[in-house]
Amino acid sequence: MADCAAVRFSGDPHGNVDVMADDLTTATLSPAASSERRSAVNSKPPNILVYCGKKDSGRLFSGVRSVISQCVNTDRYVVYHLKHEQVLSTPWQDNTALLVIASEKVYDGVDREFLRFFLCGGMLLSFGSMFNDLVAKRRDRVKAVSAPLGVVTVRCGHDDGLSVIGTRYCYDRGCRSVVPDVALTSLATEDGTENSIVMEAVHQPSSAVAILSQVCGNCFVFSKNVGKFLLY
Repeated sequence: MADCAAVRFSGDPHGNVDVMADDLTTATLSPAASSERRSAVNSKPPNILVYCGKKDSGRLFSGVRSVISQCVNTDRYVVYHLKHEQVLSTPWQDNTALLVIASEKVYDGVDREFLRFFLCGGMLLSFGSMFNDLVAKRRDRVKAVSAPLGVVTVRCGHDDGLSVIGTRYCYDRGCRSVVPDVALTSLATEDGTENSIVMEAVHQPSSAVAILSQVCGNCFVFSKNVGKFLLY
């Protein structure tokens, strides 16, 4: 994977991580580096890696893999469990067609590694994770709701509403990314409101794409258009 400029973070004593936009230098892939990365991906069966956090990750991975396997050609892509201890210790990036983050919490600097992967041209799909705040800040969807999960009806364009299990968070429609050179587009909204439930983030220098979803990964039905867009 191409070398990337340093990414600076500031964290509080409780482990929350904030990205300071003025301190963040995004990475730009040269045509040669981008071509090299694509060649590496195309020379082997590309991987879809799924990160499910630290605790009970094996069980969570089984559920997410089952959903993904219904949505992609499993003869073309191989779905693997990216374990927590592997994120910073193994070279997983170059042959990864898609990174799926299916854990609310991210620990021990793995969020920084995932952001670096995105800024270096990686494709990413994040379900209800605190990682999403590194790209686009979330807010409470319903102020009175304290439960972490609940039923939410979402709409994609003119499609009929679909009731799914979602987090308590959403994005303001028209919000801007906290990362320079990243453009945000709303892909799905909460029925009856302008709250964005699924956002697309495009890092313009590298053409990387991240889908930031507040729908739970083990019950989310992929849009065929999203799948085709990410898995090129």
